[in-house]
Amino acid sequence: MWMALSIAPVSAQSLDGRIFNGVIGPRTNPDLEDSLHFSDGHFWSDICTRCGFRPGMYTTEPTSEGMRFQGVLESESRGRFTYDGVVQEDGSIDVSINWERKRWYWTTKREIAFQGHEHQDRTSMTLPEILEKMSALDPDGNPMCARF
Repeated sequence: MWMALSIAPVSAQSLDGRIFNGVIGPRTNPDLEDSLHFSDGHFWSDICTRCGFRPGMYTTEPTSEGMRFQGVLESESRGRFTYDGVVQEDGSIDVSINWERKRWYWTTKREIAFQGHEHQDRTSMTLPEILEKMSALDPDGNPMCARF
């Protein structure tokens, strides 16, 4: 009998259970309040989930600057966000995000940033909870999603 094993991409020093509040937007001037959540080996942004971007798996790696994480959030109709960030010991987080949306006649690319700090008084939703919440959302009915 063969057993399939699932290898989680999260290291032993995962960010699971942590929430970071801050601002997201153009790299030079992030202007929208947002939160990044980490749970069950996945991460998501409140704004991105409201706009149809599904939680994505993430990886972590300790560096001299702090805990580096990388991951991707994708939407069938709005493209993909590639995250590359560092969580520092003081709980601050700085993330570079590359957004790419391919269309048949051109590809849109933008550089975005998330900057924030850990929020320790909130409990993170689990992956099944956020997926259930997303099933009731209509990204096309949210004017903020027109930015993506």
